Amino acid sequence: MSKSDHHSKHESHTEVHIEAESMQEVTGGTDAQLEELTGDLKRVQAEFVNFKRRAEAERADIMTFATARVARQFLTVRDSFDHELSHRPADVDEAWAASIDSIRAQFDKVLKDLGVERFESVGQEFDPHRHEAVAHEGSGHTVTEELQPGYALGDTILRPAMVKVGD
Repeated sequence: MSKSDHHSKHESHTEVHIEAESMQEVTGGTDAQLEELTGDLKRVQAEFVNFKRRAEAERADIMTFATARVARQFLTVRDSFDHELSHRPADVDEAWAASIDSIRAQFDKVLKDLGVERFESVGQEFDPHRHEAVAHEGSGHTVTEELQPGYALGDTILRPAMVKVGD
């Protein structure tokens, strides 16, 4: 090996050693920076997950609110079907009555598909959140008659039932 080869080999070894020391210094700083950036990333990810959850909940609330608003408007139409049935003459044309009954069934299916449920009141304990008492007979707190049905959309009461309360 010539003197110049030995000298360049020694320089090369020294450069590698100096680079390794520099890398350790940089790596030490990088580890701290990496931990800090990783922590920041985790916080941002958690914030994003929370934001996404809140946005989905708000969207669901808006959909429920809109559905409830529209469904309330249709309840008076549904009441008209009940009035027609209670006042239907005995000698009505059967084909006509069947067509009205079919339309009522379609209407009920649309309400059900929207999540609107008619709830039972007769025989239930009076609940001021679900019932509106318009008459009271005796000292009891049981719904004895339903004058107008109540409807709910999930946990939301669209319209309380108009009821008579008594024994």
